[in-house]
Amino acid sequence: MRFFNPRRDFWGEHFRLDEAVIQPVTDIGEVTARILDFNVDERVIERQALMISGQYPSLSALKRINK
Repeated sequence: MRFFNPRRDFWGEHFRLDEAVIQPVTDIGEVTARILDFNVDERVIERQALMISGQYPSLSALKRINK
């Protein structure tokens, strides 16, 4: 299975944001999230802190998520 490629894949087709956790919704999303450790505790905690301060997701990320 190949990795998610941001140059050719649409983020919203392969992942969804569930609070501070990035949930894979396809096999491509699953392998990418697992190999790159998207949801290890430290990353989720960092995302939670950024969400509280209004910095996550960024406006540019929201545009890519909601295309």
